[in-house]
Amino acid sequence: MVKLALSSRYRDKEINKEQYTDINRDVSRKLYNMVRNASALADQAEREKFQDVAEEEVRKALALLAGAPVSVNLG
Repeated sequence: MVKLALSSRYRDKEINKEQYTDINRDVSRKLYNMVRNASALADQAEREKFQDVAEEEVRKALALLAGAPVSVNLG
């Protein structure tokens, strides 16, 4: 999920290899902590929810790299 969210940014050279690796590791760990059980990913709606979380976390990480303010979605 994180790889999918990051791959186009790496390909377009928005981030370098080290940044890709760091973001991938950090966001993946957040998702692992949220999922806890692989069976949760069997449900398509749950997979989509976690893909959205991955996209949002990657967006936040990229904003931090760029020095932009990061908005937090509490909903």
